[in-house]
Amino acid sequence: MSPHGFLTGSSAALPEPLIALAALLTQLGDAWFLYLGLGLLYWLGDRRLAANPRRVGATLVAVGLGALAVTVGLKSFFALPRPPGAAEATAPAWLPTLLRGVYANAATGDGFGFPSGHAIGSTMVYGGLATFLDVWDRRTRLRVAAAVVTVVALTRVVLGVHYLVDVAVGVAVGAAGLLLFQRVARSGFRPHPDRAFFLAGVLGVVATAVAAAGGHGGEVLEAGIAAGGAFGGYAVWRLRGTETAPVGAADAVAGLALIAVPFGTAAYVASAGLPYVFGVVPDTTPFRLLAAAPLAFAAVALVVAWPTLVARVRGTRGDGEATGPGAESDPESEAVDDLITEAESADPDAGGTGAGDADTAE
Repeated sequence: MSPHGFLTGSSAALPEPLIALAALLTQLGDAWFLYLGLGLLYWLGDRRLAANPRRVGATLVAVGLGALAVTVGLKSFFALPRPPGAAEATAPAWLPTLLRGVYANAATGDGFGFPSGHAIGSTMVYGGLATFLDVWDRRTRLRVAAAVVTVVALTRVVLGVHYLVDVAVGVAVGAAGLLLFQRVARSGFRPHPDRAFFLAGVLGVVATAVAAAGGHGGEVLEAGIAAGGAFGGYAVWRLRGTETAPVGAADAVAGLALIAVPFGTAAYVASAGLPYVFGVVPDTTPFRLLAAAPLAFAAVALVVAWPTLVARVRGTRGDGEATGPGAESDPESEAVDDLITEAESADPDAGGTGAGDADTAE
C-alpha cells in the first residue's frame, strides 16, 4: 500500500477486500442510514434508552437535519473538488452481478469534497446519541461514538472519495455543530426538540443562501430539503408535541412506507427535476425548490406526528411525558418530569451530562 496514496485519497494501491469492507462500513455515515435510524429511534425508543425517549428522539432527528444543512453550506462555500477518480469504482470480480451497482454507489462520491459530509453527519448523530441517551454510562457512550466516527471517516479516505483533511475538518465541524445544538436545544437535563428543529431550519436557510450565491443548484435543493424538513418538525412539535403511546413494528413499517412518498418525491425532484405532470412549470432550480422544500416539510412533519396518528387510530392515550403545548400526561409522566425538575433545581449547571443521566428513574 502506498502511504502517499492513502494520504491523498487514492485507493488504487489498497487491497481489494479492504476497499469492499470500507464500502460496507461507510454506510454507517450515509444519509439514508442515519435518517432511517433516527426516525426508528424516535418511534420505537423507550425508557431503557432515555427518560424522555420521544423528546430525545425528536431532538436527534433535528440534529441530523442540522448536520445536512451544515454540510451543504460549507461544501457550497468552499466548493473544493474531491480526489481524482472519486466518481469511479470498479466492483470486485467476486461480487455478484446484482450487487455491483450497489457497490459502485457506495464506493463513489460526487459533488464537492470539503469538508466530508459523512464525517460531519456521523460526528453529530453518533455524538448526539452519546450525549442525549442514557444507555450504559456516558464515558462508554462517548467511546463507542468516537470509534464509529473514526471508522466512517477512515472509510472515506480508503475509498478515495475524500482527502484526509476533508474528514479531519469534517469531524471538527461536526463536534462544533453538536456543541451548538447542545447549547441551544437543552436546558438542564431536558432536551427541547422545538429549539433543535428551529436551529436546523435556520441553518438550512443560511445554507440555501450560500449555495444560491455560489450558483450551486444541486446544493440549493439539498439545503432547501434540510430547511423544509426542519421547519416541518418544528411546526408539529410546537402545535401538538407527540404522543408517548408505543409504536409497534407494524406501525413503523406502515409509517416508513407512507413517509417514503414525500421523501422520495423530494429526492426525485432534487435530482431528476419536476415530474412531467408539472410540465407547464419551468424545470429550474427555484421551481424545484418550491416543490422539494414543502415535500420535505410534510415528510418530517409526518415523522414527528406519526405516534400521535397511531394513537388516535387505535383510540389509545400517551403513557409518558407531556411533549408540547396542549399535550396530556399521566401520573407516571409527571413523576418523571418532577424528578428532572428537582435535579435541575439542585444542580442548574449539570447540562454537560447526558440528557437523562440524572433522571433515569422510572
